[in-house]
Amino acid sequence: MNTASHDLSRHLGVLHDRLMDPTSFEQALFYFLEEFAGDVGFLQESHVDEAPHLRAVVGQVAGEVTGERVTLEQFGALYLPEFGFFHGQARSAGRVLLFFYFARSNVGLTALISGGTRLNCVARFELPPPISFDPKYN
Repeated sequence: MNTASHDLSRHLGVLHDRLMDPTSFEQALFYFLEEFAGDVGFLQESHVDEAPHLRAVVGQVAGEVTGERVTLEQFGALYLPEFGFFHGQARSAGRVLLFFYFARSNVGLTALISGGTRLNCVARFELPPPISFDPKYN
């Protein structure tokens, strides 16, 4: 219902718990879309961040999942420093790519969503050391 900003700590906790479940982490994507996407308060609390570490890894993960070479276009990342939480989007070959990442637990999700007949792809990821550690966010 797009109300994450009303209790951000609780909603991020639920999102994190769903992402950590190795058997149904794709439920985290549905929760993100239901509670966070389109929540103006959530977006206003987020800070624009270049997130080059995520750009590289998200593109690589998307390529591995699809078996295709992936070029990210219109990459945009936002960051909630209080929670160590990144989220964003990009486009790739006519697909929308969504991602979010919990820096403190080094776990994230990438989803490639097509508007047509191609399958949607969802993957959980971790950043390899030393990429997962960025002193800018200590």
